[in-house]
This record gives sequence, C-alpha cells and structure tokens, in this order.
Amino acid sequence: MPIAIAHLKDQLAAYLVRWPEDAESIRPLFALTGPEGFDRTTMPGHVTASAILVNDAGEVLLIHHKTIGRWFQPGGHIEPADDSLPSAAFREAVEETGIEPSALTLADPVPIHIDVHPIPANPRKNEDAHWHYDVRYLFHCADADPNPRTEEVHAAEWRPRTDLDSPDLAARLRALN
Repeated sequence: MPIAIAHLKDQLAAYLVRWPEDAESIRPLFALTGPEGFDRTTMPGHVTASAILVNDAGEVLLIHHKTIGRWFQPGGHIEPADDSLPSAAFREAVEETGIEPSALTLADPVPIHIDVHPIPANPRKNEDAHWHYDVRYLFHCADADPNPRTEEVHAAEWRPRTDLDSPDLAARLRALN
C-alpha cells in the first residue's frame, strides 16, 4: 500500500515535538495534501527519504551522487511499493550502498532530520529545477563494507559525520553519543 499523506503528517508532528525550531523550515511539507506529494513529477517539490547509516565508530556511510557529483547520505524518491517513509529510506540505503538488509537497524521511527533543498534542472531526465523535502532516518549499521551499485552511485565510503551536508544533522548525531 502506498504511503498515505496521514503518515507524513504523523511523522512531521513527531518530528516537531523533538525539534520545534525546525517548524519554519519544513513548512512546505504541510502544504502537501495528497499522494501526489510523494510523486517525483510533482512540482515545485516532493518528498524524498534518506538513511543516515552510522557504524560503531560513529562514522556515516555516504555515497557519491552521479548526477550532482557530491557526497550525500543514501536516499531518493518514494516508489509506489513503499509503505512508509522509514521503509523507503531503508530501501534506498540497501539499493545504493549494497549493504545487506540484515546489517541495518532503524534506530528511531521519528526522523532525525528533515531538509528542504533545491535540486538543479536535469535536462537528461526532462526535469525542471525543483525542491526535495528530504525526510531522514537514523539507522545503525553493523560492521559492514559497502558494495555500491555503480548504476546508482560512483562510490560509497564510511566518512566522518562532519562530511554530512547539514551541520544541524551532524550536531544531532554528536548529541546521541
């Protein structure tokens, strides 16, 4: 069953209990009223899901994004078969990193971070510039070596938390230790 907008609203409410200071930055997500908010063709933006994979050493697993050419956490667009945002983040992590599903454990069902960021136009995919409303979940990763799918990403590496694209997210991870 596809993700329902009610699930997103529940996730946002739980998130704001923990991080009320983010209310203004995630305001665009509250404007989403139906399943089209999860569809990659919805403009000016749509929901995506990412996985923050942390190992026992406190490192994060980042992938080198082919299109944008930068290091990011694994994540991406919601697919019709996804039944929740954490499961979409889990699927993306497995697809992009090659980590065995059994090595990943969802640390918390509440997002650790939500980021609204611009995506540049991609003429190859016939996509205009738009916004991603990226809902990010924390996963513990048992000692596992990545085996990235090269059709998805250039590389996957365990890196310091400071390499994350958000200082707020890195600070939240530091606070958990």
